[in-house]
Amino acid sequence: MMIKKLLVIAGALFLAACSSAPRQSSMIYPSADERDDTQLTALIGSLKTNKPQYGARSNFNSAQHAQINNKQLMKVYNEWAGTRYRFGGTTSRGIDCSAFMQEAFASAFGISLPRSTSEQQSVGRRIQKNELQQGDLVFFRGNRHVGVYLGGNRFMHSSTTEGVTISSLDEAYWSRTYTQSRRVL
Repeated sequence: MMIKKLLVIAGALFLAACSSAPRQSSMIYPSADERDDTQLTALIGSLKTNKPQYGARSNFNSAQHAQINNKQLMKVYNEWAGTRYRFGGTTSRGIDCSAFMQEAFASAFGISLPRSTSEQQSVGRRIQKNELQQGDLVFFRGNRHVGVYLGGNRFMHSSTTEGVTISSLDEAYWSRTYTQSRRVL
């Protein structure tokens, strides 16, 4: 019985490793079934007119798309946007934050990162928050969550509540839990 309790507690701790709090953003990105017909028609029309095609997993949002100036990172976002968070996940069926950083850096920059967030926090060199540039790693919650900086105080990551998404370092939760940044490139 004691072993069962310990396993449950250990499991809960592991699940919290890459978690994030509910977003407190003033920007709301409605899902496709929440949009009215006019917005859907416009979205479909824009995809047909010489714009790249996005996979079924993509929650492509033009406002988020415009925030990514690096073409390689934009490609990674288009491929993974909306993929659900899954602790220990490494595939399109679910991915956690550190595995997503592995995928993003390998795909966008040809750089191999270690698998865990704790290992990723020692890669590259530590930089100050005011020195952030596109492609820098950003860490949160005692270095248990990681994302990649996009510029304009925005970063891309795999969130437990939203899956692969873009968030702002200015949001209260991320501002409060930010711990460090590292330059890998």
